Amino acid sequence: MAEYEAELTMIPPEEIATGGVTSEMARRWQVLQHLQDRNETLFYKVLMENFVEMAPIIYTPTVGWVCSNYHKLYRRPRGMFFSAKDKGEMAALVYNWPQSDVHAVVVTDGSRILGLGDLGLNGLGIPVGKLDLYCAAAGFHPTKVLPCVVDVGTDNVALRSDPLYCGLTRPRLTGPAYYEILDEFVHAIMTRWPDAVLQFEDFQMKHALTLLERYRNHHLVFNDDIQGTAATALAGLYGALRVQGKGLEAIGKQRVVCVGAGSAGMGVVRMVAAGMEKQG
Repeated sequence: MAEYEAELTMIPPEEIATGGVTSEMARRWQVLQHLQDRNETLFYKVLMENFVEMAPIIYTPTVGWVCSNYHKLYRRPRGMFFSAKDKGEMAALVYNWPQSDVHAVVVTDGSRILGLGDLGLNGLGIPVGKLDLYCAAAGFHPTKVLPCVVDVGTDNVALRSDPLYCGLTRPRLTGPAYYEILDEFVHAIMTRWPDAVLQFEDFQMKHALTLLERYRNHHLVFNDDIQGTAATALAGLYGALRVQGKGLEAIGKQRVVCVGAGSAGMGVVRMVAAGMEKQG
């Protein structure tokens, strides 16, 4: 813990002002990652015993800085990497994962990481951090979760030109070619682990809802941005009505303004509208 508490400048002051992540937070993330590399059992014990303090370190907001710099911070692989170059091979690739019993898979294509935009392969930091939370706070066993990234290129020119970037250095796939890759990935994952929940994380809005609707009637799929954030927002509105002494039916008389039209914002709008409709 001495290393965890030490002082070390890792982020320039101008980046702290715009991103909100301090050098202290970045350093503590790095210390925790080194601990997880050495002793995963101890890592989760420390995380569970200090969860309130460390949750913002292993996930938001620190994970945003981590994803922006993932190609510079990378030391050893976590999770599984799939790319457009693996087309036709994904059904075999999933068997490279050593665990035969996986309960939760979190996947991103890196197209909309938090409010940072297209980070390509670097977006893997989101599934890794999210599943660390699930293990520490929701009781998932670390051997039964799988973080994934599907690399279909990136439109981030700065990343494509960075020699340290590990992903495909080509523009992002779109249209039918994109959905062919995602179809193959989902089929491969759900064939090997048919009872697992597959969570889509930080996909662009133009793909997020389409993917959810594409697979929801066939597989156990979930989009945290569209469904998780929205459910929490609707619960907050119901709670506010209760504080005012009003019943749930009063939600239909409220005017709700949502700032932002990304997958989370539109998910909230859809969920609130569904709540209004349900309550008459």
